[in-house]
Amino acid sequence: MKIIALLATPAGVLASSLVHAAEAPKSTEKLTTQATHIVRGKVIEVATEVEKSKIGTSPGIHKDTIYIITVQVEELSNGHDAAKAERITVQAWQPHTCEPNPPGRQGHEPIPRKGETATFYLTGGGENTFAAITPNGIRIEKAMIDKAP
Repeated sequence: MKIIALLATPAGVLASSLVHAAEAPKSTEKLTTQATHIVRGKVIEVATEVEKSKIGTSPGIHKDTIYIITVQVEELSNGHDAAKAERITVQAWQPHTCEPNPPGRQGHEPIPRKGETATFYLTGGGENTFAAITPNGIRIEKAMIDKAP
């Protein structure tokens, strides 16, 4: 019985190292510290595409939904690659397919919709697309209300 327990322990440690833990939401202070740019603006367009995950590395099939968000800049609190009234592109992601389904890969939450106003805590810029900080680097300020038909 001791031999089985000794053999099971390394297998459990190896399996647990393949699982990605969920990332806790960051405080406003932490987001502000990590962001190279802080932009408030109106979402003009949200496009999506599904691609092979760059995050999921455990065995199985992993695909992510990539959100390409076009934002009309209304206010720039940090950074210099965006100007008021300019449009920028922000990239965010959420898991699309995870087989077998590992817990913890949450991506960005929430994803804004066209017409909503949000504050984006970003990295990147310059010649690259801006990337929202995970998991909560997008804060929707004026959410649209779904109207039932």
